Amino acid sequence: MALIVQKYGGTSVGTPERICAVADRIAQAKRQGDDLIVVVSAMGQSTDELIDLAHQVSKQPPAREMDMLLTTGERISMALLSMALWDRKVAAVSLTGSQSGIITHGAHRRARIKRILGDRVRASLTEGKVTIVAGFQGVSETKEITTLGRGGSDTTAVALAAALGASRCEIYTDVDGVYSADPRIVPNARFLPKISHDLMVELATRGAGVLHPRSVELAKQYGVSLCVRNSLNSKEGTEVTTQGMEEYQVVGVTSDSGKSLLTVELSRSTVLGALWDAAAKAHLSIVAPQFLDGKVQCFVDQDAQGEWQKCLGELQTGGFIKRYWLDTQQVPVSVVGDRFSQDGAALRDVIEVLAEKGILVTIGAASALAVTVAVRADRASEAVQALHAKYLGEPR
Repeated sequence: MALIVQKYGGTSVGTPERICAVADRIAQAKRQGDDLIVVVSAMGQSTDELIDLAHQVSKQPPAREMDMLLTTGERISMALLSMALWDRKVAAVSLTGSQSGIITHGAHRRARIKRILGDRVRASLTEGKVTIVAGFQGVSETKEITTLGRGGSDTTAVALAAALGASRCEIYTDVDGVYSADPRIVPNARFLPKISHDLMVELATRGAGVLHPRSVELAKQYGVSLCVRNSLNSKEGTEVTTQGMEEYQVVGVTSDSGKSLLTVELSRSTVLGALWDAAAKAHLSIVAPQFLDGKVQCFVDQDAQGEWQKCLGELQTGGFIKRYWLDTQQVPVSVVGDRFSQDGAALRDVIEVLAEKGILVTIGAASALAVTVAVRADRASEAVQALHAKYLGEPR
């Protein structure tokens, strides 16, 4: 008998019919003798609908109240799934993040998990019940309800698997696994049956929405067996492993319409650390940072614009920065590969490929595993297609 953690995303539980299909899958696994912890996201577009609802009543909703509102989405889907399992003669219990003992830092909207107590989860497993846990949420040590940010249900699932010693963690979504590009943008994108943790983090950080970067980092750190599968079929999916990839092999091309280009003009170069410290304290993520001639440029989450304005406003008042601006028309496009960007010509080649298509690159940065450039948002899909054709071509 194995302990398995399964996570189902919003599309997998988006309708009553899909919830029933998920219940059938879980019931089958339970009857095979496995113990199951099931983590669920909110149904379909529920989270976006709740965010829109909040902005209909408030110009700037307080972060604490947003967490109180947004956590209701997962509570709905977990309760409905539990009902569907009882209807199939499978004993189940639904638990919120706080009931599951998921203790987080106190930052609202972008909290991080500190530890998992899991007493009620263990107790329900001992009773033979399928334990359904609301993803994306937890509770701080001061008893405040918190959320983990977009994609946080993936992190919930991996963290539970690590804390409770699960044999594996299965992330169920509406695609067959990880691809070399978004198949909606590149129809001939390659399916990746295996990918290393490090490359998966790079893809996820740069816009591949199939896994949250933090969940992959935790899987690597705690040795959690992780795979991505389609909830609508029985295909094997993609295994995320410690195995390295072939030298210089490009595994994917991504764009991220949810990020914008932030430029910060520092008062002096020695205050760069103050900017990084302030961002870390507010749990704000930064992608592909560059420092040149007293200016920092990087990509940041568009839905964190309010938090960035508060953070940078305080730095400006304190005399650390002169000014800042956010360009929502510039988004990141990245080429990800193992040691790919260690070739000194990689950034040059990316820029030249895009130039041939008349796509202007405003900034470019190379890390050990990726080259990232800024392009106009309305040319991002075309940029992904051009770079995928250059480096990955037709599927084998």
